[in-house]
Amino acid sequence: QLIGHRDVNGKPVREALPEVAGQGFFELLDEVFLTGKPFIGRAMPVNLQRTPTSTVEQRFLDLVYQPIFNSAQSVTGIFVEGSDVTERVFAEADLRESEERSRRIVEGVRDHAVFTTDLSGLIVDWTPGAEAVFGWAKDEVVGQNSALLFTPEDRERNVPALELAEAREKGCANDERWHIRRDLTRFFANGSVRPLHNAGGGVAGFIKIARDETSRRATEAALHESEERYRTLFEAIDVGFCIVELKFDGDGQPVDYRLAEMNPAFENQTGLYGAAGKWVSEVAPGLERHWFEIYGRVALTGQPIRFENFAEAFGRWYDVHALRIGDPAAHRVAILFNNITERKHAEEALRELNATLETRVTERTADRDRMWRLSTDVMLVAHFDGVITSVNPAWTSLLGWSEAELVGSNFIDLVHFDDQPSTLAEMGKLGEGVTTFRFENRYQAKDGSYLWLSWTAVPAANLIHAVGRDITSDKQRADQLELAQEALRQSQKMEAMGQLTGGVAHDFNNLLTPIVGGLDMLQRKAVGGEREQRLIAGALQSADRAKTLVQRLLAFARRQPLQSTAVDIAALVSGMGDLVASTTGPQIRVVVDAADDLPAAMADPNQLEMALLNLSVNARDAMPNGGTLRITARLEMVSQGHQTQLKPGPYVCLSVADTGEGMDSSTLAKAVEPFFSTKGVGKGTGLGLSMVHGLASQLNGALAIESHVGIGTNIKLWLPVSASPPLDNSESQKQISLTVTRGMALLVDDEELARLSTADMLSDLGYEVVEASSAEEALRIIRDGARPDLLITDHLMPGMNGTELARLVQSAQSWVQVLIISGYAEVIGVDPDLARLTKPFRIADLVESLERLTTNSRAH
Repeated sequence: QLIGHRDVNGKPVREALPEVAGQGFFELLDEVFLTGKPFIGRAMPVNLQRTPTSTVEQRFLDLVYQPIFNSAQSVTGIFVEGSDVTERVFAEADLRESEERSRRIVEGVRDHAVFTTDLSGLIVDWTPGAEAVFGWAKDEVVGQNSALLFTPEDRERNVPALELAEAREKGCANDERWHIRRDLTRFFANGSVRPLHNAGGGVAGFIKIARDETSRRATEAALHESEERYRTLFEAIDVGFCIVELKFDGDGQPVDYRLAEMNPAFENQTGLYGAAGKWVSEVAPGLERHWFEIYGRVALTGQPIRFENFAEAFGRWYDVHALRIGDPAAHRVAILFNNITERKHAEEALRELNATLETRVTERTADRDRMWRLSTDVMLVAHFDGVITSVNPAWTSLLGWSEAELVGSNFIDLVHFDDQPSTLAEMGKLGEGVTTFRFENRYQAKDGSYLWLSWTAVPAANLIHAVGRDITSDKQRADQLELAQEALRQSQKMEAMGQLTGGVAHDFNNLLTPIVGGLDMLQRKAVGGEREQRLIAGALQSADRAKTLVQRLLAFARRQPLQSTAVDIAALVSGMGDLVASTTGPQIRVVVDAADDLPAAMADPNQLEMALLNLSVNARDAMPNGGTLRITARLEMVSQGHQTQLKPGPYVCLSVADTGEGMDSSTLAKAVEPFFSTKGVGKGTGLGLSMVHGLASQLNGALAIESHVGIGTNIKLWLPVSASPPLDNSESQKQISLTVTRGMALLVDDEELARLSTADMLSDLGYEVVEASSAEEALRIIRDGARPDLLITDHLMPGMNGTELARLVQSAQSWVQVLIISGYAEVIGVDPDLARLTKPFRIADLVESLERLTTNSRAH
């Protein structure tokens, strides 16, 4: 069978099988013969030629070379056995190729998970598809139980084992359930499990194939949900819907249609009940033919149609949308329709209404035009960039601008510069659709003046439509009211401060009374030597200055009448040079400039000195690094419209100018306010400029401040020129003379020290003095028989005041002369007929008051 019918017996192998030469078999024989070792070869390829004329073919042999030994253990021959296994080799190769092809197919599938397990469920093999679907790598999962791929709830119900048991029993188990990926996410798989058999036919394991159908399942669920939603919508909508099947005659003309399907709204829209499955000719026999023609055309051409038509059979108008559906041969048409009968009736009514609308529009347009022409409010129409397109005549009557001058111009050009930012912002709001209410700004009139306008504006049709009302008078009244309110507030501040200052000054006067009186007595009696008299004179001078200071406080508080007299301003200013220089210090250069021929001015000299000193101190504080302080006095003729609003006439203008830091506008606006100071806590009271301002007002003068930051400040004080020359104050101290008759003086004062000082003065004047600390005590003295010639009493005391006491005493003893003394110069409640003397006072002041009292008494 392998070598044909060749005669090979007795021939050498190389001669018998020459085609085998070069294939290694002869060499193997030699090796076995030499070594004595047998050789076994499986499926060895060999090229043989069966007949001399046949082609050489390859066969596969299982070979055995077995050496034959003699008794001496020498190889004497070789037993050769060869089995032709060519067919088996080819079959095995085909099987391997088939398995490889299957393996490549399985491993190439990535959307299916394919893996095998043993009988207990342990994973044996794991394909790339399984890795793609489950996420586990092969080396991670082989040897693991396949139960890890199931959900916890399936594992709890023992589903993995039950699935294998079903596959073993039935040959297949369907696997449609949720599985777990490596990242613990879930997916829905559709697959199966089948048993694997061994050569003996027994079950050796299982193969499982599964596909991820999560997306398909979600799609099906969404489709189902969509179908349910649309079915719900189909049944819930108010619009009628039906599907009809057209019937045509032999000529192809539509003659009827069957109502195949319909929604619940169909019955409400048509009034047909129980019509499903019936021909329309049965349920609506009077239906016009044009309905058949329209639907027939849609069924034949497939072109949808939308139309409105009246159905006589139903007595209703319908809005209809029809389109062909399904197989064209079925002639099915879907119809959506809505009852629009009410709308049609409304349209008819609207047409009737429109018949008269033009007349009404014309009338209203005429009314609007009349309002446009006659309105006293300005009206305009403009683009959002401010360009004017139309104005009414009020622009001309109110602002002087003609229509030709305004149309095409930008209204922002007429707006006051300070109001332009807010106006542009309001225009931006209008551009955003926000309506303007009561927006105020100033517009320039043709004569250059400005008027306040209050605007209402709306955006419409890409334009601004605005109406402006003249509120200039309202603004002026509001400004006047604000000024009045501010004046009231300042007045209230001054009143409160006056009350405080007046009370303090009253206490100072009471304290100064015994001091002044005692020092005056020591000076008059020439107590001590020259040195002591100098000390007494100095103390008395200081006390007089304190008295002057109190008078200034009272003047500021409007509780001390100004002693306005003709004052030589040039002499006063020149005489203050040294005082100012010593006050300001060496760093400040003081320049005093006053003309010698300057006329006298009406002023209180003491208070004017204090005012100039205050201004000088302020100037010093404004020049911490030194500078120049210039005090000047000049004559000025004030004319109408002066910056101070003074009455026209001659005035002496005092100026205190420095080269200091200056004030900004906000500081300048508050400079004369009481208690306002820029010097910091403890460095100033804030009363200086306020007191000077008050002094100027009381003297019928004025105060003005000019200041520039970094340049300095100039404060000017105008005082009216006096019609009389200044008084000569060089007169020596008055000689005390007493022309009154000596007698009893009843002295009443609740301040013990003040009472003792006054009692000493009266005693020195020859009076018999009886003292009382209260009005009630004085009345007891009168009741006890005292008959005084003179009653000197303080006014403000606990209990009864001095005026009340005087009236009671004079009612009982009419001859008694009365002198009221008080720490206040201006005493409320004092009878003007009663003589008054202000504390503190010297004996000369007391004598002068008593002389006037006696003189007045004799005149009556």
